[in-house]
Amino acid sequence: MKFKCTALFLSMLAASTSFTASASTSAPIAPTPAAQVAPVDINDATPPLNKYGAVDVNANVPVSTQVPPKPAGFKDPEVNPLANNYSDLIPAQPSLNAASYVLLDANSGEVIAASNPNLRLAPASMTKLMLLYVADQELAAGNIHVNDQVTVPTVAWATGGSRMFLKPGQTVAVQDLISGIIVASGNDAAVTLATYIAGSQSSMVSLMNLQAHKLNMTNTHFTDIMGLPAPAHYSTAYDMALLGQAIMVQYPQYFSWFSQKYFKYGNITQPNFNKLLFIYPYATGMKTGSTNEAGYSLVGSAQMPNNPMRLVSVVMGTPDANTMAAESKSILTYGFRFFSDQLLYSAGTTLGKARIYGGSSMYVQAGVLQDMYVTVPGTSKQSISSKLQWLSGVEAPISKGQQVGSVVISLNGKVISTQPIVAMDDVGAGGSFRRAIDKVTKWF
Repeated sequence: MKFKCTALFLSMLAASTSFTASASTSAPIAPTPAAQVAPVDINDATPPLNKYGAVDVNANVPVSTQVPPKPAGFKDPEVNPLANNYSDLIPAQPSLNAASYVLLDANSGEVIAASNPNLRLAPASMTKLMLLYVADQELAAGNIHVNDQVTVPTVAWATGGSRMFLKPGQTVAVQDLISGIIVASGNDAAVTLATYIAGSQSSMVSLMNLQAHKLNMTNTHFTDIMGLPAPAHYSTAYDMALLGQAIMVQYPQYFSWFSQKYFKYGNITQPNFNKLLFIYPYATGMKTGSTNEAGYSLVGSAQMPNNPMRLVSVVMGTPDANTMAAESKSILTYGFRFFSDQLLYSAGTTLGKARIYGGSSMYVQAGVLQDMYVTVPGTSKQSISSKLQWLSGVEAPISKGQQVGSVVISLNGKVISTQPIVAMDDVGAGGSFRRAIDKVTKWF
């Protein structure tokens, strides 16, 4: 189907080729205090639309509406940076020119350093990381393929802001859409990919919020797919770190896409908005986001040669793109310089047998299905000890990967981490006699 809209396309292109704008402030952007804003019902939150039915890049959505106050009684996740536990061994975590930041070890899941990790801010185009996470899931499941040819809908072309310059009705490969999202932060690419996967933007938003819930991103809510200003569209540095870790660890086969410095589509070559890739040799990704209200933010990642440690950094609310990259480099350098990973158990290691009640077997082999790392100060290469603790009263049926215990890890006699031990096999329900015997046994 052909669309006669060249003139309109050129006028829109001239009006808004980029969503980001230079910030003139010299200090991090902070949200309006909760006491000054009215609550927003996230269940009723919808994005503002233009006359084409696309999310309106020019809508005036106050930051207090984008980031409403937390509900009464809401409890933030507990974040205890490792840097605070080792003040006698390493320098204090750095102070960054950012509203909030988090440095997370992707291998162990430990937060190394953090400042205001649960501060809700507008994530802007970092939102697209969740869209890419869903795309990774669909690719891995075989529901979509990198060579699939996707027709660009008019609503994608009509979405303003940063773009990869798609035209309505043309076809483009999924791989190009993903690159256009990562490098150019293309809103047109994001809408095209979202509608291909989920049928509509609203359905994709629902999928994104569902995945946020599964990843325990308790301080995150998405209202649109690309991060344009909308009511109740917010996240935190800690939640974004969890998302970055999930992408890195769960789908390593696609992760190299995030390291692209340039992307050429048609006759247009665009550089990656992620300046960290250009100033830090160990950078491996991931995604930027910026608005005038929220400042410049980045989910970054890095890995050094011959070093198993993989770090995810999140800086939010910096004054400009250069500061965003420089502060990300600063916190990543701190992590590599003063911390290291130690492999405690390799994937597939059996650590013992867990007692199962009412099952076809009395015990199940338990251990770790993935490599288990512990993050320690860089000066500590010994004195690591571990102790197994089994959950009591575990009843069948048991699924492979289900937690049946924990390993408590200590450094120099001080507990530094607790990691789950899981069943290595399935255990079905036992017969009526076995269930009766085990029921009596549990009484004693």
